[in-house]
Amino acid sequence: MGFLAILIILFAIIVVFSSLVKISPNEKWLLERLSKFYGTLWQWWHFIIPFLDSVKKIDMRERVMTTPSHEMITKDNAVVTVDAVVYTQIVDPYKAVYEINDPFNAVLQIAMANLRSMIGQLTLDESLSERARINAFVQTHLSEETAKWWLKVTKVEIQRIEPPADLTKSMQEQKKAEQEKRAQILRAEWLKEAAIREAEWLREKQIIEAEWFKQKQVLEAEWEAQAIERLASAKAKALEVESVAASSFFKDNAVLKEQLKVLEESMKNNSKYVLDSDIFKLIKGFIQK
Repeated sequence: MGFLAILIILFAIIVVFSSLVKISPNEKWLLERLSKFYGTLWQWWHFIIPFLDSVKKIDMRERVMTTPSHEMITKDNAVVTVDAVVYTQIVDPYKAVYEINDPFNAVLQIAMANLRSMIGQLTLDESLSERARINAFVQTHLSEETAKWWLKVTKVEIQRIEPPADLTKSMQEQKKAEQEKRAQILRAEWLKEAAIREAEWLREKQIIEAEWFKQKQVLEAEWEAQAIERLASAKAKALEVESVAASSFFKDNAVLKEQLKVLEESMKNNSKYVLDSDIFKLIKGFIQK
């Protein structure tokens, strides 16, 4: 009896501990009693009845899913390979479990259908360049479809849109040609700019040289004018000194002055004139002074 009692006690302890459950913050559990929905269990410790209760664990965190790669046809009949990433989250665990089977697979299927529909409305160039428009279209329509299951689509992002290999090669060659063309244009613009700058530099150099030459001529003219002025001033000063000396000398020799005037006039005509000794003395004295 003792051994059987111990087994019963151990079994009871195991049942009690297995019936006590703890729910983490990122989960919600749906409690079923006798295979019927009984209620939702939130974050905390809960006790469930063994053999009568069962639970369905629902992860409430955002889930990231990638759609399978599929070939789709654009408006201009180009075949492209497309896949996308869908971010979704369960809002109501009851509806997500009891109103649809495998809701996340349903999200992927609807996302691919919307992608195919949108790609079919665009040309190849539009499909490659308007990813934001495709993302917005798919997210909007996907949110409308999944709202009834209480699934929230938070974001849709196109991962890849690849055209056929031959078209990809052609596009790469075209891109390379455009890059080379752009490089040539940039080089031509650079050469043009360099030529303009060189011409401007030569023009400025010529202007500076002309200004320098003009300034040089002005300075030379000013220097020459100053030299002439100084020479004239010196000559005038010499004449003034001579005049003062002559006036001083001839002040008391008026007769001699008149004789010298006659002598000057006569010598202009190569005439001969006989001077007396007094005149020579006076001239000698004037020279000595």
